[in-house]
Order: sequence, then structure tokens, then C-alpha cells
Amino acid sequence: MKAMTLFTATLLATTLTFAQDKKADKKAAAAATTKTDVTGTLKWTGYGVGKSHTGDLQIKKGQVEMKGKELVGGDFVIDMSSLKTADSEKLQGHLQSPDFFDVAKHPESTFKITKVEAMKTPAPDAPTHKIWGNLTIKGKTEPVELMATVKEAGGKTTAVATSEIKDRTKFDIVYNSAKFKAVSALGDKLIQDNIKIEMNIATK
Repeated sequence: MKAMTLFTATLLATTLTFAQDKKADKKAAAAATTKTDVTGTLKWTGYGVGKSHTGDLQIKKGQVEMKGKELVGGDFVIDMSSLKTADSEKLQGHLQSPDFFDVAKHPESTFKITKVEAMKTPAPDAPTHKIWGNLTIKGKTEPVELMATVKEAGGKTTAVATSEIKDRTKFDIVYNSAKFKAVSALGDKLIQDNIKIEMNIATK
């Protein structure tokens, strides 16, 4: 009887220890931060007087940091030489020139996430996360905020994030800005200082 009691106690202790270890392993896995490579594009929209221009940039390389299934960070390198616009080759060349992004001197821009906040109860089709980060263009770094819709399906994570650069001149993009020339002198050549951006990324 004593032997049977001892055996039962040992079996119970072993089972309990195994269950605790399994629970600890799951907790550790959920707390672990992993980095995954991504691909993606960045769409931009700039504004003039009564008109707008749009184009695309390629993300040269990037990573997202996940803690379990939650997005917690990431950093991305944007290939400025990939800048395209469907409007005209002349405009495309001008945007790549020193008047704007000076691609020859600054072939890359970067974005690094500094903080991520998940929305508690996002409405259907509404952003699921608010993201803060540092955007560097032409060697100038400024903080930006993005609203993002993050989804997971088929083992991949995708995100569509939108934001607005409110003042392009902070990145030394000053061509035809009302901050540097009189509006009366610029006329319909005036270019607004805000630029809308949309980032689309997906894990590989």
C-alpha cells in the first residue's frame, strides 16, 4: 500500500511538473521577440495649386519585430532611387534632383518604429494600431505617427499604415514652399508643404 501511495504521489508530482513546464514554455514563447524580414512599397501624394501628384517607392529591406502575435517594432530602408510617378518623366527626374529628394546624394531614407499601441476595440475596417517612429530623409530625422491596419493570415503578417508629413521643409525639401518664397511670386507654381504617405508591407 505504501509503495502504491508513493508511486501515485510521484506520478502526480511528475505530471504537475510537466504541466507547469509546458505552461512556462508557452509563456516564454509568447514573451519572446522575433524579427522577420518584410517586403513592401510606400505610396506618396504631394499637392500643388488645384492639383496633386502621386508615386511609389520600394522598401529596399526591412524587418518587423513581433512579441508573440503582437507587433512591437520594426525598421525599414526605403530605396529613393526607385521613386516613380505616372505623371511624367520630367517630373520624376525633377523629384529625384537636389530640388527635392537629391537621390544621388541621399539614395536611402529610413523609418524606425519607436512605439506601437494596439487599439482596444477597433471598429471593422478601422486601424488596429497606432505607430510612432522616426523618419529620416536627406539626413534629417523627424518623428511621425501612423495609423495602421495589421492583419495575420496564412502565417504572414501584413500592414497598411497611413500618415502625413506635415512640413517637408524639415527634411530640407524647400522647393517652391511658401515658407521660402512669397505666395504672390509663386502663383500656381506653389507646392504645399504636406505629403501624404501610405506604407504597405508584408512578411516574407
